[in-house]
Amino acid sequence: MFNFTPEERRVTLFVLSLALAGLVLNNLIKANAQISAVVYPQVKLAKLNLNQAGLSQFKQSKCVPEKTARQILEYRNFHQRFESWEEVRAIKGIGEKRLNKLQELFFIE
Repeated sequence: MFNFTPEERRVTLFVLSLALAGLVLNNLIKANAQISAVVYPQVKLAKLNLNQAGLSQFKQSKCVPEKTARQILEYRNFHQRFESWEEVRAIKGIGEKRLNKLQELFFIE
């Protein structure tokens, strides 16, 4: 049918084997993703009120070190409550990344 030289046959076989390996890997990845979704479901935790959270909640959240958590509590105790996230951002040790993580775990009411 096709008159390939031995070298062309090897190259063709190699390319076809790569394509087959790609299809197999793709299916394995999809199957693994489905299994992972069943075995490790994503659990959304309820957010905590930043104006009521204590040191233990900050420690459990693991999003701020203890020193920064104490600074948050000191600021909150001095000012009675947080009114906005800009007040939290003003605390030393809280940058954009840490503020985003805090916003995922806490809310201000």
